[in-house]
Amino acid sequence: MKLIDRPKYGPLFRFSDYHVYKTLSLLSDGRRKGRKQLADRIGVGEGSMRTIVDYLRDEGYIDVKQTGVKITKKGQDYIVRLPLQLYTLDVPEMTLGQQSVAVLVKGASAKIGSGMEQRDNAIKAGADGATTIIVRGDRLVVPVDYDLDKDRPEIAGEIRRLFDLNDGDVVIIGTSSDVQRAEEGALAAAFEII
Repeated sequence: MKLIDRPKYGPLFRFSDYHVYKTLSLLSDGRRKGRKQLADRIGVGEGSMRTIVDYLRDEGYIDVKQTGVKITKKGQDYIVRLPLQLYTLDVPEMTLGQQSVAVLVKGASAKIGSGMEQRDNAIKAGADGATTIIVRGDRLVVPVDYDLDKDRPEIAGEIRRLFDLNDGDVVIIGTSSDVQRAEEGALAAAFEII
């Protein structure tokens, strides 16, 4: 799923679906925020933020006034319908990066191959890597057949504690030296399968 399409002609955007999602997520508290404040919090330039705001306004997801930007009911409904949940993990021995962020994608296991595709998407987005975990029946499995419940029960328990998991769900854990890049990597991989 793409939140925003890349332009066919002209310069490429200096932001990704992650930044569009993060903008809506930051606005979901219902309070107005300025463009500069949003740009600083999300980590994009003011020109990129202007493009994101224009796109979200054109879609009807936000309301823009001189006093700032505010999410609309349509924007709230949209972000709630996305099959994503996001948490920062505190399981340092699980991944190679110092910081880890886990994203749950409901019912997307049929779209997972070896898990390398998600890792590659996370790296392209700036993360150090990503681990993909599939819920198969009552087991947590790292593709192709690494049984997390059997081999790393403490990690499986931590993931179960964070998420309400069902058969067919996918958890992608992005890692990096900082939380924002880990989050961006995990969400970049998630957006490719929703």
